[in-house]
Amino acid sequence: MTRPDAPDLADRIAGLSAANREALRSKLGRQPDAIDRRPERDTAPLSFAQQRLYFLDRLEPSDSLYNAPRAIRLRGRLDVPSLEKALSELVRRHEVLRSRFVEEGGELVSRIDPANDSSLPLVDLEAVPVTARETEAIRLAREEAVRPFDLSRGPVFRSRLLRLAPEEHILLLTTHHIVSDAWSAAVLFQELGALYSAFASGEPSPLPELPIQYGDFARWQRDWLSGEALEKQLSYWKERLRGAPALLEVPSDHVRPSIQSFRGATKTIRISGEPARLLRGLARSEGVTLFMVLLAAFQALLYRYTGCEDIVVGTPIANRNRSEIEGLIGFFINTLVLRTDLSGDPTFREVLGRVREVSLDAYAHQDLPFEKLVEELQPGRDLSRHPLFQVLIALRNTPPRLLDLPGLDVEFLSLGGETAKFDLSLHVDERVDGLTCTAEYSTDLFEASTIERFLSHFEVLLAGAAADPGERIRRLPLLPESERETLLIEWNDTAASYSSGRCIHELFEEQVNRAPEAPALFEAGRKISYRELNRRANRLAAELRERGAGPDVPVGVSLERSAGAVVALLGVLKSGGAYVPLDPAFPEARVRFMLRDSGARVVVVDESGADRLEGGDARIVRLADSPEPGAEWDTNPSSGARPGDLAYVIYTSGSTGEPKGVLAPHRGAINRFAWMWRTYPFEESEVCCQKTALSFVDSVWEIFGPLLAGVASVVLPPRDVLDPETLLDALAAARVTRIVLVPSLLRNLLEASRGDLAGRLPRLKFWVVSGEALPLEVYRRFRTLLPRAVLINLYGSSEVAADVTCSLVS
Repeated sequence: MTRPDAPDLADRIAGLSAANREALRSKLGRQPDAIDRRPERDTAPLSFAQQRLYFLDRLEPSDSLYNAPRAIRLRGRLDVPSLEKALSELVRRHEVLRSRFVEEGGELVSRIDPANDSSLPLVDLEAVPVTARETEAIRLAREEAVRPFDLSRGPVFRSRLLRLAPEEHILLLTTHHIVSDAWSAAVLFQELGALYSAFASGEPSPLPELPIQYGDFARWQRDWLSGEALEKQLSYWKERLRGAPALLEVPSDHVRPSIQSFRGATKTIRISGEPARLLRGLARSEGVTLFMVLLAAFQALLYRYTGCEDIVVGTPIANRNRSEIEGLIGFFINTLVLRTDLSGDPTFREVLGRVREVSLDAYAHQDLPFEKLVEELQPGRDLSRHPLFQVLIALRNTPPRLLDLPGLDVEFLSLGGETAKFDLSLHVDERVDGLTCTAEYSTDLFEASTIERFLSHFEVLLAGAAADPGERIRRLPLLPESERETLLIEWNDTAASYSSGRCIHELFEEQVNRAPEAPALFEAGRKISYRELNRRANRLAAELRERGAGPDVPVGVSLERSAGAVVALLGVLKSGGAYVPLDPAFPEARVRFMLRDSGARVVVVDESGADRLEGGDARIVRLADSPEPGAEWDTNPSSGARPGDLAYVIYTSGSTGEPKGVLAPHRGAINRFAWMWRTYPFEESEVCCQKTALSFVDSVWEIFGPLLAGVASVVLPPRDVLDPETLLDALAAARVTRIVLVPSLLRNLLEASRGDLAGRLPRLKFWVVSGEALPLEVYRRFRTLLPRAVLINLYGSSEVAADVTCSLVS
């Protein structure tokens, strides 16, 4: 008989050393009594696995998650009556295929219907145009695959035949998982082929009567797994899983939904040639099975992904370790929970030893149904995940299931619509020429690209372990050459030309020369040209030089956001110094600390701020509020500053301790400006907005980004920013086209707009959020109200004097 997908115990221990096999036999102890036929033939108890599946079906009675559909293309002269007769005989032979699941007298039982000849429904598609026939056949097959079963009314096994042409058919066979598993499919195909062959030749069934039925196994299981036998199994698993983590959080692309949808997909890689040979050699040299090598590598990879040293995974086992049940169709498959301790910085060889012990103990206690274990352990009910484990691994070292029908070419079709019962499952098929690794994953959690990387990491880690099993698992290689190239070379190939030989104020002066009368700032309805801004800054720079300002000399600036504040910043830079923002809203003690810590001996203030700083060590320079300076201030001073000298010193908030001054040179800021201009270039007639306090690093980009590119900005006073409604009006009046703001302010604007943000700000198409995490609901609201606007999510900090990450949010 063709062997199943889920391996039995013989598969599991094949390749173990003699000592390990003997150790397992001693752990298994006395085998249970033989399975007898039950006296009642019209009813049967449910096995533990069937019982759990029944209750899961009751939770979602119209769900098709546990359907097992198969579509088989048959080319050639099909004997339909013989196929129909063979299917009827299958149903007669295996009473589980005639089961219904009902509650009688408060007890759940399997009701066995009488065996009757059944017809094979035939759908003739020959009237459908040839060009549409295949499409219609696949549609019907997919429709049949997801049609729910009614377990209480039956049937639990359906068949249907689609005729596309006289010598082309598609046979649809669908069973509910409650009466079938992968091994059962092999039994079904083998017997269907034998019966069809006999009936098509006019011969009787060649198959002997079955000695027992699935219902006999279910009664035996319940009788045997009670008392001492049950307690022995339960005590092992309870102790083994005591304190196990309830959830293995493999880093995912999406937030775990509150209820599993079981939507899934698959990705596959092949491991062949020398790598596969080395893995088999490693198993032999270490006295373990290939499955144990794969399990150790899988758990090591999960450790590397999660940082968790206590790794719990599941693995299916055929649970057919008795000769009486090998030829039965039914739901026998069991799941073992394998928990491995990866603490202590182990080598891969040490992990293999731990995995071997865990596996042998689990095999010795494999008779306890997983459903009974869940019932006894009673893990917290959580519809978002599978209980006890969320990740599974399986090795299938058997040939693919074959259906042999004489005179016909047989082809199994893929119907798509894949599901995933777990977060992530790794199915490894062993063949003579190598291994095929298929990852089945929840699409609620993972993107396809993430799983492709996971599989490539698994392949590289396997190769590393096979080459050097003495290496510690935390140091085993993960990255394939292509990903290593991407991370180390491509992503770091960020060289770009920019004005690295210039200072901030020099780029400003170049813009003054290009367009002296162009508007640089708008404040309270007044236009300030580049020429006027430059003259005022030159005048201030001269005064600051007289007070000792020069290259790398810190100069305090204690001003509210205003055009005058921009004059002050430019004046400090033109003097060669580095400005230190001192927010007038800061407590006096913080301001004086910043002055002492930075060493600033000169502070630029306006009239309202002078009194706060009188009496200190710093010299006070009052920002002149006088008429526009004359042409005598057109000549730019020689600052003496170089690109590597300081441009500003911005202090951190001090939330993690004492505030720290971050020293930022001209070159770093200009590099950042050039990146923004290159990546998100300004368009003609744009208008930007200054609304960030000087003490935040975002103000650097907000002020100088447009100013050095010849783009005008409107300076909004603090009172306009505090009220969202007022801010909306101010942005609209100034016809602002791009803005930098924190996500919390964006949320306030979305709410204040009352659903008409696009109508109130028709020109504001470029939004940059920074300084806080961007909540998903804020993004969704933004995209609804401004479907054509550009939203950039930046992250940076004062400490790096630049942006660290940038995402065009979509």
